[in-house]
Amino acid sequence: MRPNRLKQSIKIALGWDGSASLFDLDMMAILVDETDTVRSYEHIVFYNQLTALDGVLLLSNDNQTGAGTGDNEELYVQLSMLPASVNKIVIAVALHQSDDRTFRDVNEAFVRMINGETKEELVRYELGEDFSDAAGLVIGDVRRADNGWRIVLTGSGATGDFQAICNTYGLIDFPDGFFDKKKSMNKLSPLHMKKPFF
Repeated sequence: MRPNRLKQSIKIALGWDGSASLFDLDMMAILVDETDTVRSYEHIVFYNQLTALDGVLLLSNDNQTGAGTGDNEELYVQLSMLPASVNKIVIAVALHQSDDRTFRDVNEAFVRMINGETKEELVRYELGEDFSDAAGLVIGDVRRADNGWRIVLTGSGATGDFQAICNTYGLIDFPDGFFDKKKSMNKLSPLHMKKPFF
């Protein structure tokens, strides 16, 4: 567990090296209540649904190749604007269409969490080392605590693809094609270009 450092906002970033071979990693945020249940598919953010709660959560883009250096996908969360019904923001990462490949096969895959107020990096997880046998899993969550929010890293959370992970939190009904990825989605969202929180 991390100390209670978070008050206003957090950035959660996913990165990997796509120079050697093409892999498509994705990040998902699931908003759950005190019973660890997600109320509807509108309470998740992922490659087909870049925002939730009118932009309080915002996923920057869907990088499908890992091209470029540093962070490839960024999730911005305005913690101070989350409704009281949201107790945790569960963070999941998955290798899209893994075909029996795991994070072991991806070069330099990581997730890091940054305090939006101080810009301090609070957590950095090397996926290839810590989760080498997984192709999709929950790495942890950001949850309510006294006078703020704290990061809790599980390291052994729910596993599987995004649909299976959502099922773990009680969400089983989705619109048709909800998880079907569109090849043309490798772009920045309009809100991200305005840099709303950072």
